[in-house]
Amino acid sequence: MSALMNSTVTLEEIYAPVERSLESVSGSMVDILSHANELTQEVVRYFFSVKGKQLRPALTLLGAALKTADTALEKRAVRLGAALEIFHSATLIHDDIIDDALIRRNLQAVHLKWTPKVAVLAGDYFHDQAIKAIFEIGSQELLGLFLKTAGEVCDGEIRELRERHNFDLTEAVYLDIIDKKTASLLACALAGGAILAGAGEHEKNALLRFGLNFGRAFQVVDDLLDLTGTESDFGKTLGADCMAGVLTLPFIHFFSSAGPAKREALMNRYRQEFSPANVQAVRELLRQEGSLDYAVKRAREFSESARHELAIFEETPARRSLERLLDYVLERNK
Repeated sequence: MSALMNSTVTLEEIYAPVERSLESVSGSMVDILSHANELTQEVVRYFFSVKGKQLRPALTLLGAALKTADTALEKRAVRLGAALEIFHSATLIHDDIIDDALIRRNLQAVHLKWTPKVAVLAGDYFHDQAIKAIFEIGSQELLGLFLKTAGEVCDGEIRELRERHNFDLTEAVYLDIIDKKTASLLACALAGGAILAGAGEHEKNALLRFGLNFGRAFQVVDDLLDLTGTESDFGKTLGADCMAGVLTLPFIHFFSSAGPAKREALMNRYRQEFSPANVQAVRELLRQEGSLDYAVKRAREFSESARHELAIFEETPARRSLERLLDYVLERNK
């Protein structure tokens, strides 16, 4: 997929206002996971040997920075960001088992490096330690938001599993799935940081809406990269959604707009093993129907909806970073 925008913004530039705090997140994650047994510690070192985008910790810190520059809040915000990154990592480890994924962040998936049983239990440990860390922060409002979010993530995963190979899946159902599975945790991170900084209800709700629309844009671009990216950039198996029977937005558009012959042609391709040649053939069918362009258009719309939610906040470096993050999500290739 070519960039949706021509900007060259980098995550390093976006994260600049919270760079110092973000550097403390890795140490906080190590501390949260420090009581694991030897085998789990091996998984911890392996999985985190390659850093992800750190979106959730960055959003947490930017959410706090929207409201205050008080350094006294830094330790709690870092702890929250670390806990949310650990929780997210648990979902990735479990996702890779469900999807039979081969690679994650250009490393062999945990369930293949060890065994599915080890991966399940390591993911459970990550999940439990994240909850414990958030409880210890001491905010009832924050804990309530996180527990609600954790339930939504699980519900979204189950809903996605149930809808696999459903060629009549609607965009509305798809959005409900990604809102829960992906967007809810991003929204929780941003609003959670603001809650720690004393945000009011109006501000918190605006950030939850920002996170929802940002998460939608992020996931739609992820859907496109699953078809159009490269494994070295994307860091995970291309065509993984297709191989797992997950209908993403380009497919949903295609099956709702194409005629019977085209639908049958794509279904036949979809059911085949996803070799590089088959991915290319599927991509071409989607391109001809305008389904890739449709997904690009929707990603832009979600990004703009998110941008509108920032209008109630003062012009600060943190707000500017969130605006630039919306540009980044539309141009990323990994």
